[in-house]
Amino acid sequence: MQITELLKLTEWFNLNIVKKGVPTKYTALYNKMNQNVRRNTNQQVVPFEQEKENLTKTLKDINFQKLSLEQINFLEQLDVIELVGEIGANKVEEILVKNNLDIATATTKIKESTDIVTNAEATITELKTTLSKSFSIDKTDEVDDDKVLMRVYFQNAVAIENLVDFKKLSTAWFDIGRGIAIAQDKSPEDFHIIGAKKGSIIIEMAVIVGLATTVSKILLESLKVADRFINVLKQVEELKRLKLDNNRIALELKKEAERERDEGTETILKSAITDLKLNTEQQGDKVVALEKSIKKLIAFTQGGGVVDFVQPKEQKEEDENGEIREEIQKLKNNISEIRLLENQIKLLENKVNREN
Repeated sequence: MQITELLKLTEWFNLNIVKKGVPTKYTALYNKMNQNVRRNTNQQVVPFEQEKENLTKTLKDINFQKLSLEQINFLEQLDVIELVGEIGANKVEEILVKNNLDIATATTKIKESTDIVTNAEATITELKTTLSKSFSIDKTDEVDDDKVLMRVYFQNAVAIENLVDFKKLSTAWFDIGRGIAIAQDKSPEDFHIIGAKKGSIIIEMAVIVGLATTVSKILLESLKVADRFINVLKQVEELKRLKLDNNRIALELKKEAERERDEGTETILKSAITDLKLNTEQQGDKVVALEKSIKKLIAFTQGGGVVDFVQPKEQKEEDENGEIREEIQKLKNNISEIRLLENQIKLLENKVNREN
């Protein structure tokens, strides 16, 4: 993660977690619950419904739409990611309502969550204090203003473990970059590799904003297909639980979902052609290259690979021409929608898994 990226995360945490009172609201809920654990038998039960509502409402309003995957992964390392946002609100509901836990056990679990959030706040605060002594969040990013930092994660079924993998996947990414670049009268050289990291190999590229926007739109449209697919699977599971004669309907729903998933590439291609204002009759070579790019990018992500972007810094109107500003805004919107869909899909998958 870049220094500026880490500083932006500390700023996000302060605005979305600390200033919204998440640590204090967790603490307030725990304190009220703990009074019931410690009360004598002749004392009245202390209500804590209001504290629960205050906390869950605040948690649901938190989203991760402006964060990069590296920033989200950092929050995961602090164990705080599952305790905020809609997932965090659901966890509180499960502890207090759905799991029918006794008050002592439920209080212990809320205390564990409270401690994690409090410790995360202390870590983030210390990190911001240390970094701010030497770095400024307003300083220029590591990439030029007309470019965006794009990360490609080679992992799972598309991990690079030897030279054969390297050759195959570098060829795939040449085709991905070439198709998207040609469609915009650019070249594969406009995907500049500026770094790499070990572990699951991560390639960092400085990419022209317009190219990054197209990549993000393809990823967004493929996520929409996945979201519809999982939604239908959820309906199938609900039909099964009704234990009625719905086997035929469930099977047809599942086939329809699979058909839409399989035909998703064509839908994404049509959307990209429209966005890039390509003429299919006069620019057939661009359409063919773009289709190849889309297919290989989808195959890469379906194999477990990930593509992510660091949102570009805010541009002052006088510093940028209108075209670049417009592209940057499109990219930011796409990134935000991607994060939103990823979270919805994760919630759906969690729900289906719990119900199964």
